[in-house]
Amino acid sequence: MRVTQAGLWEMVRQNLSTNASRTREVEEQAVTGLLVNRPSDAPALLAQVDRLNATTLDQDVYQQNASQAVAQLNQMDSELGRVHDALTRVRELVVQASGDVVSAEQRGYIALEVESLRTTVLQAANSNFAGRYLFAGTAWDTAPFDDAGTYAGSTDEPRSRVGADTWVTTGLDGSSVFQGDVDVLGMLDGLVTALNADDTASVEASLTDLDTSLDQVMQSRAGVGTETNVADDATELAAALQSELGTRMDDLVAADPAETYMKLSELRQAYSTALQVAASGKSQNLFDLI
Repeated sequence: MRVTQAGLWEMVRQNLSTNASRTREVEEQAVTGLLVNRPSDAPALLAQVDRLNATTLDQDVYQQNASQAVAQLNQMDSELGRVHDALTRVRELVVQASGDVVSAEQRGYIALEVESLRTTVLQAANSNFAGRYLFAGTAWDTAPFDDAGTYAGSTDEPRSRVGADTWVTTGLDGSSVFQGDVDVLGMLDGLVTALNADDTASVEASLTDLDTSLDQVMQSRAGVGTETNVADDATELAAALQSELGTRMDDLVAADPAETYMKLSELRQAYSTALQVAASGKSQNLFDLI
């Protein structure tokens, strides 16, 4: 079969065009570091890449949620610790006020300190994190307690998703924390009244409620600690999965730098050689065709 001169130049033109297209493709791989830059580059891999991207985005969200949950839970723990310290001090004052050597006037001064400690407890109960009240349940945009100690929050508790099947509590029902077996604020109000009235029997009797209040707060604090551990573990797991997913993605679409630049050098050399060979034909029509 005889190949015409025009046919030869068409073959050369097609070869140059293919080489140029392949060179541009490898140049893009060298710049992006990826073998796959668009669906048409590797249609068979598209579904796997999409799944990996979706899962990676999920882990990003889980890690962000877990990190914020840890911050919220840490503040809850801090506020509960403040309440515990305040109630511990109240207990010390009650023991002091129960003695026969304490005068009515001295009990009055003790009542003033108890009032101050009640304010500390109320402030902790109404504490917020980035505008979210921590002890208002799911009604987190409203202060849970008024000055009289009445609860206005929700008994439902907010949760945040920190893993495919993992959730953590990010707020507490304040009524269970501060009005469980004992109404903490109400108990402190009663104690102040007893101290001002020099009612030693009622002052002494408040020790039982104080001990129950301390246990109540510690139980809530223990629950917060458990949730914090879950959130911490979720943060670490999400980070580990992100790393693993990144490795899988690299295995699928990442270009090896050394191999890519070697291939690019070979293609450029081949393109240059093809041009030289074509030019050696001294045919003006060749360059019209390409």
